[in-house]
Amino acid sequence: MKRLIVIRGGGEIATGIAIYLYRAGFRIMVLEQEAPTSIRREMSFADAVYDGEKTVERVNCRRVESVKEAKECLKRNEVVIYVDPAASCVRELEPEILVDAILAEENLGTERSMAGHTIGLGPGFCAGRDVDAVIETMRGYNLGRIVYEGFTRKNPDAPSHVGNSNTLEHIVHAPAGGSVELLRQISFAVKEGEVFAKIHQEDGNVVDVASPINGILRGSIRNDSAVEKGQKIADINPNLSHSQCFRLSDKVRCIAGSVLETVMIWRSAEKKRFFR
Repeated sequence: MKRLIVIRGGGEIATGIAIYLYRAGFRIMVLEQEAPTSIRREMSFADAVYDGEKTVERVNCRRVESVKEAKECLKRNEVVIYVDPAASCVRELEPEILVDAILAEENLGTERSMAGHTIGLGPGFCAGRDVDAVIETMRGYNLGRIVYEGFTRKNPDAPSHVGNSNTLEHIVHAPAGGSVELLRQISFAVKEGEVFAKIHQEDGNVVDVASPINGILRGSIRNDSAVEKGQKIADINPNLSHSQCFRLSDKVRCIAGSVLETVMIWRSAEKKRFFR
């Protein structure tokens, strides 16, 4: 299918990429796992796996149940999401471009042969070997840099600075395994020490999850989700407003713009080669 781009992963960054590419005129198919664990759910097409559809910044994505249904929707220029974590449908679809936006910090099976041009996000990919290009995802001077040879920087596992302030955004990890009960919704304000979630363990114990800072609950895992100890379950940001929880971030826009640039560079080169 002409102008088809397959994106592995349906989280916040993958969703931003899908939106940018869709608005540029490409057909978009997102591949996800059966039970996505994205915490920035208001900005993630991954939630369509649960709810059937998800709209982010006026772009709607709907879940499809088969490759046949996906093809029909793509012909109508709809953005679709399909449960296929192994990307086994790629061989049949033969997309022009494949973007691995899983952000697992390792390559989960993406190969250069899967599409005419392949792009990986962040550490775990070697440009020129695993994929054709890699996009830098770490905040800083090189955010969004396109790498055509070698690797991007590895994640130092440190919280990232928000804006120009000295405060940090905080990812909250599950203090125990069990089922999550959320007491606050995304975009609600929370205070330092306030219990905003509880984890119900199999033995009947209940573990409180308190906010480490004053801020806005930017993202959280779905209510009643089963989690393991140490798993990411929420994101609290001290500087955001309510409305910013429902808009793409500066980081997402930068990375999405770089992916679009990479795609257009490749397509321009292919067109010149065709007419040579």
